[in-house]
Amino acid sequence: MDETTVSMQGGDSRPTGSEPFAWGPFRLIEKVGQGGFGQVYRAWDSTLQREVALKLLLPRGLNQDEEAKAVLREARLLARVRHPNVVPVYGVDRHDGRVGFWSDFVRGKTLSALLADQGPFGYREAGLIGIELGKALGAVHAAGLLHRDIKAGNAMREEGGRILLMDFGLTDEHNAAHGLGGTPAYLAPELLAGEPASVSSDIYALGVLLYHLLTGKYPVDGASFEQLKTAHETGSRRSLMDERPDLPERFVEVIETALDRDPKKRYSTAGQMRTALSGSIGISGDSASVASASQRRPRRIWLLAPALTLALVFGIPPVRNLLTPGKPAGSSVAGAHATYLKAQDLLDHYYRPSNLEAAISLFEKTLAEDPKFALAYAGLGRAYFIRYRESPAEALRSKAQTACEQALTLDRELASVHVTLGMLYTETTRNDLAAQELQQALRLDTKNAEAYGALAELHAKQGRDKDVIPNYQKAAELAPNDWRWANQLGFYYLTIGNLPAAVQQFERAVKLTPDNARAYNMLGIGFTRQNRLQDARKAYEKAIELEPTFNRISNLGTILVREGKYPEAIAMHRRSIDLNPDSYLAWGNLAIAFDWSKEKSKARDAYLKAIELAEKVREEKPKDATLISQLGFYYAHIGMAEQSIPLLRQAAALSPKDPTILNRLAQGYEVLHRRDEALRFIGKALALDFPREMVENNPELAGLRSDPRFPAQVAKVR
Repeated sequence: MDETTVSMQGGDSRPTGSEPFAWGPFRLIEKVGQGGFGQVYRAWDSTLQREVALKLLLPRGLNQDEEAKAVLREARLLARVRHPNVVPVYGVDRHDGRVGFWSDFVRGKTLSALLADQGPFGYREAGLIGIELGKALGAVHAAGLLHRDIKAGNAMREEGGRILLMDFGLTDEHNAAHGLGGTPAYLAPELLAGEPASVSSDIYALGVLLYHLLTGKYPVDGASFEQLKTAHETGSRRSLMDERPDLPERFVEVIETALDRDPKKRYSTAGQMRTALSGSIGISGDSASVASASQRRPRRIWLLAPALTLALVFGIPPVRNLLTPGKPAGSSVAGAHATYLKAQDLLDHYYRPSNLEAAISLFEKTLAEDPKFALAYAGLGRAYFIRYRESPAEALRSKAQTACEQALTLDRELASVHVTLGMLYTETTRNDLAAQELQQALRLDTKNAEAYGALAELHAKQGRDKDVIPNYQKAAELAPNDWRWANQLGFYYLTIGNLPAAVQQFERAVKLTPDNARAYNMLGIGFTRQNRLQDARKAYEKAIELEPTFNRISNLGTILVREGKYPEAIAMHRRSIDLNPDSYLAWGNLAIAFDWSKEKSKARDAYLKAIELAEKVREEKPKDATLISQLGFYYAHIGMAEQSIPLLRQAAALSPKDPTILNRLAQGYEVLHRRDEALRFIGKALALDFPREMVENNPELAGLRSDPRFPAQVAKVR
């Protein structure tokens, strides 16, 4: 939870339907993958009587003939690579208006899956894998090609034990020119600096892969490209020997050489690295012919189309054009790269005033310069999601969704986009879709802190309490300096009534980011729930000093109401509404201030406006317990019991352990003169550590407190 306004109340995979059952001479047996650029099938080649993996590309763009020609050219390039450790392309053709490729259908496990199953590899096993992948990479380079996305998820151990290199190329020409193609942790420092991909950057990625197999970690950490770049520049790299002191020194030297920050100090060819690995684990006798072939420098290095990946890796956009070494990216592409990095840095610090709007503007500028930049769409989708979360509006939700879908059309394997979609579906209570997206994110990146944080939030919405805290703790473990996990864990503790733990987490978030108005706002809410009004006032005032938004001003207004300073409180709430006239909570808090100051007519008008706005939000979030309880509370205060009671009951069912919501339900039932229900819910709220002082100081609960049964409810929780 990034920002809050506090309320005064406290199947079958066979082709089906329109899908084809045949394509040229191929019979489609089973669909095994779906991406933005096509589908992958297990198919039967009737000509050669064998099983193959067949990828059928979706028609794209207006000039499909030109696209088909470009893809055919790229397929022929990859077909030149013939090596036992490289999944070969058998052929490419066009039938029924669709281009398709076919290759081996590989059964096995990726190295990332093996690592997850068995833990870190022994050095000899990792060395043997490195030798096999070095052979494959040498063959690729000898053919005049680059891989550009070497990682544990793109290498497979076949059922028979053979190691296979898969998935050539990750992004289209534009992202390639940025040097941002590939998985971030595997990117060589020169790519992060905007230089083109090279043989040396492939070797660096192979070194990262081996480091990852040996430790389960990456040599350089960073939550963004800019952080990774800074880590490289400052030399903040983990030592393999520190992580694995049991490894032979000679073996460690091989990995460290491949990972050298200076490309000139790395192995100049994959063959050299393979030879060094062989010697470090006591193997000799590499084939001279293979070694010499792998060490030949190609005159032209091409960036491969990801559409050519047929070994169970799917949905990545094809390269439109091919680049040669030294070919300039062009001023527009270089400008897009620089603009993107600025936008991403602003998004990383979105809690600062105006950063979010500035990030959106720069992402849009990036895409105007380079409309095929998948990472810019990913950032734009995340930025619009944050705006939607703060101010639920269909236009913002639609923009977030559209940007994410566009990013996935260009690159299906951006884990961050799947996380954003997961959070967006969670916000709109489409929990099944949310779970699918977050699971996909973790399949793509098992160390994705954001995915664990989003999963925790989803579990909280689903009532899977036992899974919430471990996932937040996992997120914090993976990204210990990220304030969001402390903030969100604090919010969860708030909902379950563990106020000391909540405040502790909010204080940690403030310590991590002392310029973060959002963290101070949440700390103020924690203090408010503890009835520490002076501390709450200071926290809200600090938040407003850093960035005066409607919700922080409204929250300060709630403290003034609690202190009986009604004119000041009403003025504060009006100021809040001036900043955001569409906030149902701001109108609801104004209504409560009028109510407590005995201005009943004005209170009713404000409640009606809050109801009008809240009902619009309910269309978007039909199962949001906080919203439902607020709406039931508002209806109760204007005497509309028929509308109020079903909402109060629904809120109780949706969130039976949130003491703030339970207290709100008690107030609603009390206003409706349903004392039995009011006593029951106030008892539950107090049992979950809702502050007794807030109950005793609430004028709307005066009648309930005078009921002879009330002391018994209090006694139960003493």
